[in-house]
Amino acid sequence: MPPTDLSGRSEGLVYRLLQFDQLPSTNDHLRQLSREGAPEGTVVLADHQTAGRGRRGRSWASPPGVGLWFSVLLRPSRPAREAPLWALLAAAAVRAAVHEVAGVAAQVKWPNDVVVAGAKLAGILAEMAGPAARPAVIVGIGLNVNQEEGDFPPELRGRATSVRLSVGRPLPRETLLHPILRHLATRYRQALRGGFAPLLDEVTHHSATVGRWVAVTEAEGVWTGLAVGLAPDGALLVRPEGTGPAVAVYAADVSIRPAPSPAKGGPRL
Repeated sequence: MPPTDLSGRSEGLVYRLLQFDQLPSTNDHLRQLSREGAPEGTVVLADHQTAGRGRRGRSWASPPGVGLWFSVLLRPSRPAREAPLWALLAAAAVRAAVHEVAGVAAQVKWPNDVVVAGAKLAGILAEMAGPAARPAVIVGIGLNVNQEEGDFPPELRGRATSVRLSVGRPLPRETLLHPILRHLATRYRQALRGGFAPLLDEVTHHSATVGRWVAVTEAEGVWTGLAVGLAPDGALLVRPEGTGPAVAVYAADVSIRPAPSPAKGGPRL
C-alpha cells in the first residue's frame, strides 16, 4: 500500500511524515529517498519492520502495533565526523519526550540507547547518506511503547523494557511521536546555531554511563575503567582502572559493570 502522507512543523523544522504498514527498514527506505533528493525533515514511519537493525548490524525486533519505528532525514551543514553526536541528540530527544508524556525516568546510555533502570527502552541508529553534493544524516529511532514482558524474545526479557512496562498502562503511540519530533527539532536547531555543548551537558546530566564503571570491548580485547565524561565530539571518556588519563572511546561496545571492591582501590565519584 502507498504511504500515508502527513506534514507539519515542529520548532521551525518542517517535516513530511510518510507512514507505511510495513517496511524492511525505515533507515534503508529513507536512504533511497535521500538519494532522490528528499528534503530535510522527511520522516519515514513503519508499523512493522521486517529487517530492522541497530548498531553494528544487530537485528532490532520491530513487531507491529506496539512500538514506534521511524527515521528522520537531516541535512546539517556540519562535518561527517559528527554523526555520533546526532545519535546522542536523538537519544536525548526520546528521553525528554517519554519523561514529558509518560513521566518515565529514562536515561541515555552511551552511545545510542535510552534505558530505564538499565533495560533498553529505545535504540538510535545514525547513518550518513546521500550524494556528496547533498550529504545527509539519517537518524533511525526504535522505541518500545506497548510491549508486555512476553512480547520480547526470550533472550531480551529482563534486558529490554517498554513505556507500558514502565508506567503500568498502554499509551497511544501517536502521543509520543510528535513530542519526540519536537524535542529533536529543538536540539537540532540549537546544535546548528551554537554547537553541541548544551546537548553534551544534557546527556551527561541524564547519563546511565558517565560516573559508572564500564567494560570496553574492542577488537584488541576487553578492558575496564571509570566513565568520567563526554568529549566535545561525543566520545566517551573512560579512565582505565579508574586512574591515570582518560581514554576517548568511539566505536567500542560499552557495558556497565559493578564498581570494584574497596580492596582493589580506585576513586569514587
